[in-house]
Amino acid sequence: MPVFAAVDHAEFEALVAFHGCYCLDIALGYRVVKALQREMGEDMRNLKQVVAYVGAPTCAVDAVQQLAGCTLGKRNLYYTDTGKSTFVFHNTVTAKALRAYCHYWDDFDHEALRRCRKEAADPAATPEKKQALQALLASEVNKILGLPEDELFTLSRVSLPVPPKFSKYRSEPCAVCGEYAKHDLLVERAGRKLCAECRAADKNG
Repeated sequence: MPVFAAVDHAEFEALVAFHGCYCLDIALGYRVVKALQREMGEDMRNLKQVVAYVGAPTCAVDAVQQLAGCTLGKRNLYYTDTGKSTFVFHNTVTAKALRAYCHYWDDFDHEALRRCRKEAADPAATPEKKQALQALLASEVNKILGLPEDELFTLSRVSLPVPPKFSKYRSEPCAVCGEYAKHDLLVERAGRKLCAECRAADKNG
């Protein structure tokens, strides 16, 4: 049976304000995070036990940070760089883990939206062109907020290893620039410890 989740519009508006942009991806991020939180249930209660994994650096990631409380600063948000629209919540103590894959984008007409954005951004754009973009955004966002979950994404249980613990933050100076960096990220070259930036410069020099 299709799942229609009620949208808390005040909550969604707060998310849009946090993100700073009214867009389709933040709407889909809202739906995904709310579904994952619901299905994780009590396993989301203690955020010290929860980590989130995202496959791509999209607007939807802000929904994970604002709604679920998983952030880079707390070191419980991981970017896996798969390029996929995937989101995983994992309780590292109970081992419960749920994955969402957003198939909504698979057949979405991205070109039509890009064309509309380009026309509205043109310095010579008419008010009608700008209004057309806002109308399209509102229509698509409302569609995402109203569709049953199975038309937006799939949810599945997954088995994941416990993520590695972050090492204690100890910093040491780079032998080239003198700036301090996390000690375990410095790499030794010819007897000198170099930061990532100086390694790149040394390699390209």
